Amino acid sequence: MSPRMAQLLRRGEVLAVTAAPGGQRLVHLALVQLACGTEALGRFANDLSIAMMLGLFSAVGWSALVLARVPVAAAGQAAPVMFGLARGALLFTLLACLPLPLLAHLGWVFEPGWTALLLAGWTAYTLIRHFGLALGHYRILLVLETLLVAVLGTGLLGLGARHPVMAYAAFAVPAALLGLAGLLLLALRSRALGGAQALPQGSARTAAEQATLNLVSGGMSMILVPLTVQLAGERYGGLVALIGSLTSVLLLFPRALSFNALPALARALRQQGAAEARGLLEALRRSLFRVNSGLSVLAAIAWMAMANWGERPDFALAGASLIFLLQLASFYVGQMVLPEANYLQTVEETRLPLQVNLASLALFAVACGGVMLLLPRGAIAVQGLFAVLLGATLFRNLLLRRAVQRRAPEVFA
Repeated sequence: MSPRMAQLLRRGEVLAVTAAPGGQRLVHLALVQLACGTEALGRFANDLSIAMMLGLFSAVGWSALVLARVPVAAAGQAAPVMFGLARGALLFTLLACLPLPLLAHLGWVFEPGWTALLLAGWTAYTLIRHFGLALGHYRILLVLETLLVAVLGTGLLGLGARHPVMAYAAFAVPAALLGLAGLLLLALRSRALGGAQALPQGSARTAAEQATLNLVSGGMSMILVPLTVQLAGERYGGLVALIGSLTSVLLLFPRALSFNALPALARALRQQGAAEARGLLEALRRSLFRVNSGLSVLAAIAWMAMANWGERPDFALAGASLIFLLQLASFYVGQMVLPEANYLQTVEETRLPLQVNLASLALFAVACGGVMLLLPRGAIAVQGLFAVLLGATLFRNLLLRRAVQRRAPEVFA
């Protein structure tokens, strides 16, 4: 194989592995809807959203440490370092499961036991993914992702109609077993190398801080399905989950553009000056406008096609199209501030985006409280919820753009 072909194959593997979680979630939700129905999808999507919010502390926070520490581990010490991190994540997983009985009692979780297993499985899956990413084992990860989707599809299509809990079990059981096998292998490998490497002091705090940052930045989208279930029931929760999975696929394209622009921006800011950086950011903004506009038009056409294709009781729910359009508008608006986010990432500024995200999350929470108190339950309340999401996204973008202009007027003049 020529070096050029090998490089193209490597890039394809990286892209496939990067996109795998979003694609897997879309397939999972679509199969749950197909096999179990829209109401079962709403219940499952509600519990999945809760599990993923709690999993920010068990999975995402510790995965950030995996990416930071495993690649720089001493020769032969990757397994002991990972085993130490996995034990910390296991403790956080047990702690994250503690609120589930109370949430079930309050009506925010439908299946606390299965949700706990789903949380454990998703945590194990996320840690394994990031361990593979840290070591550059993209092909192995791609095989594991494919096998997991195959098992997921087989379980749902074979047993989902008779056993609705397969919505949970089809992913949670194989992922948890995979995580358990990985933990045992790490333990055996680490024992031969002197045992798990002790975590540096403050590791738990760092993991919790990383999780909190992700919760602040992604909390608005993650709570949408549970709020919808509370406002309008499981069928609307299933509808919102499907809409969210569709729009999440769209995110891959502007995020890829943004990610690819980072190296040139970093070089411009460090070596070439503000004028070159401003030109690169303006070019990125134009590209984002074209890509987001094209994706939005395609998504609207796809929605109309699906809504008019056969008998689709989920898409025929009252106000479904307006809910979709509001979500699509939120996606469009949210991506247009990526040039500012790129600049902040390049200069390693974290406090400013944290402050902006906290302010927008506070506005979102207050406005959602008003929706729950003032609007009648049903489609109108869900539409109000998505209008609040759009407004909070606009507010965040305006705050971030103004703050960045004040910080770097020579770049964002």
